[in-house]
Amino acid sequence: MRVRRASAWGFHPFNSKEEKEEIEWCFTSKHGVGELPKIPEHGERRIVGAVVPHAGLVYSGPIAGYTYHNIAKDGTPETFIIIGVNHRGYPGFNTMLDGIWKMPLGDVEVDSELAKTITKNSEYIDINPEAHDQEHSIEVQLPFLQYIYNGKFKIVPITVGYGDYTMCKNVGKAIAKAVKDQQKDTVILGSTDFIHYGPNYGYAPVGMRPFEKALKWMNDADKSIIDIILKLDAEKLVNTIQEKGYTMCGSLPVATMIVAAKELGAKEAKLLKYATSHDTGGGTDLIVGYGSIIILK
Repeated sequence: MRVRRASAWGFHPFNSKEEKEEIEWCFTSKHGVGELPKIPEHGERRIVGAVVPHAGLVYSGPIAGYTYHNIAKDGTPETFIIIGVNHRGYPGFNTMLDGIWKMPLGDVEVDSELAKTITKNSEYIDINPEAHDQEHSIEVQLPFLQYIYNGKFKIVPITVGYGDYTMCKNVGKAIAKAVKDQQKDTVILGSTDFIHYGPNYGYAPVGMRPFEKALKWMNDADKSIIDIILKLDAEKLVNTIQEKGYTMCGSLPVATMIVAAKELGAKEAKLLKYATSHDTGGGTDLIVGYGSIIILK
């Protein structure tokens, strides 16, 4: 069985004690929910999908915690289908059909049965475990799930490089069909950060000074993107990001998640928390937006 080792250096601790402490900090810090998550005996299980950020936990972890706190409150899914960005340039959709992700808090198993069915349902998904090496967008989600569910869950990891809405629609429907056919209790996560602003990203439409002007522009732009997600309009999301040239890295993972969630009966979306890296302790030379959104049936 293939073993994929934790490789997102600098994004989260690689020591089990520190990892647990950092996740608890994400929940309880001043930008977090303010309490540790609890799983009820009988959750409603209304959450079908969610948007989560994927920067270093010290920056985006408290924001991501809002999604995971709500997922915990909602019950215990069997499998998390995590659709992340491929930052290393692998094009299209790439998954792995089996394997173990070795993480500081233990091993996470790939749901082979579900991964194989999803792949069979779409001509756009390639089987390419190498596309997951050194990629952080899925890896940084696992410590939250491990902390909450103590290893009692599986994942289907899918990264997305270049693509378009047609591919997102196809893969989203393939995911939903596989989930229905196998009657699996799943949550589909779309992993993304919002706009990346500053000279380091080659993107500063209104400049960097005064800083308040740049921050306001970015907040407004991110709000316009979030409004589209809250309307569950996957096609408009992809088109808007492409047409406006917004530096949101995960519009394709989020669009795919929305398509799948709607096919599985999702009716509404809720914004739980939005903040920027500046809010959570970053400097003024670059800004990244983070959001937690849940999608419910």
